[in-house]
Amino acid sequence: EITAVCCEEQDEDDNPIFYAGDVEGNLYTVNKKGKVLKTAKLQARKGKIHTIVNRNKYSIYAYSSGGSTSFSHATTDFRKGNFSTASANYSFDGDGTFHKKKGAGDYNVIQYDARTPTKAVATCAIEFGTKVRNFEQVFAYAVIDEEYENMIEEGTAENSIQVLNASSKKIRTLEFKSPVKQVMSCRHHQGDAETDKIYILLWNGMLYSVTGAMLMDPDVADAALDLKVAVMEEDDEDEDDDKGEYKGFCVFGKKICIYGNDGLFTADVV
Repeated sequence: EITAVCCEEQDEDDNPIFYAGDVEGNLYTVNKKGKVLKTAKLQARKGKIHTIVNRNKYSIYAYSSGGSTSFSHATTDFRKGNFSTASANYSFDGDGTFHKKKGAGDYNVIQYDARTPTKAVATCAIEFGTKVRNFEQVFAYAVIDEEYENMIEEGTAENSIQVLNASSKKIRTLEFKSPVKQVMSCRHHQGDAETDKIYILLWNGMLYSVTGAMLMDPDVADAALDLKVAVMEEDDEDEDDDKGEYKGFCVFGKKICIYGNDGLFTADVV
């Protein structure tokens, strides 16, 4: 089972490169024809791969339940670099308390760079970081323990997401009708795809967009946010309709792809 994917941001136009990670900790470098060029493997103790993020040309970070590992020369000898536990030092309680310490809460949480898709059970917080190029970075915090799904299925999980600034001070808490599944930011996408939009996928299948500058501004009230539905299916008339089939999504430029039990669903950004 593939658990993480990422495209190389600095490859040649005629030779696009992709990365994938599976449930057993294997990493793959793949070309446009689907040929596996090189492979690498994380040690089992570092946990399952949830996110792959570009670092430099043909260099990536693989975020797992135990932390992050850097890799370079992914098209030639796929060299393994440093391992850090910093991205996995978080936890979350069933009552909605977010802890910046592993083991302090009931469920394990990892930090992920929201510019790339990730595999998450739920997302409990968004944090705006330092400014890179035109915008502040956006990090999100994913609950990765599958046991948390039981609370979601029982209807006892939190339906909110905390928004934090670079000092980890809470800016606001957004309330929804369903738990947040995944968050993705377009603030640091390449070329024309760079835009100040943050997308939020709920467990009930609703996908929202909001402008990052407004979301991070404590002087903008929740009611004044331009939070809106980003994708509307023909039968989407009730936000309370629990579809339950969506597992995650990716947005780039004007296209959104949502995947789930029924396969892939693609749409244009509203």
